[in-house]
Amino acid sequence: MASSRSWLDKVYLTYFLIHLPILFCVDLVPLYPASLWVPESSPLHFLYNLRAYYLETYNDQFFAPPPAPIPSFFPLFAFLELVFHLPVSVWAVRALFRGALSGGAELLLLVYGMETAMTTATCMYEIYVWDSAVVTADQKMVLLGGLYGSYLAIAILLTGDMYARLLNRLNTVDARKKVQ
Repeated sequence: MASSRSWLDKVYLTYFLIHLPILFCVDLVPLYPASLWVPESSPLHFLYNLRAYYLETYNDQFFAPPPAPIPSFFPLFAFLELVFHLPVSVWAVRALFRGALSGGAELLLLVYGMETAMTTATCMYEIYVWDSAVVTADQKMVLLGGLYGSYLAIAILLTGDMYARLLNRLNTVDARKKVQ
């Protein structure tokens, strides 16, 4: 059990180490003042170019500029990334580097995994129903199977693993109570 936890914790650490730059360089960029990243002379203009490359390569309509319709839930999801994903990700990197997650850490990661799975699944459904004239079936497959699908898989794995760890903790406490 400990070796599988160690291996999974390394997977989670890798995920969070990748997730942090994606948050700063892609997901949270629209929350930055446009003057910092949109004009060619701006100090963070490379973020504009990165988003343009991402949109051109994957045709992810969540990142398309207006007049592309943005689903009503998407600004809420961006806000959750700022106030929940970002601090949890920073904290998780530190906790996973130290090793041996506490029960409280497992509970927080269970909530994170559940929230990430739900928001990612919502985005995946939205992608699935995008107009085929705008996003081709092949582009949808890349988005669903690769980019968003991998986030969903890790979120489900994290949720299941943290649930199992917490259940094991609770069962151990219950067993001790029965002995007393």
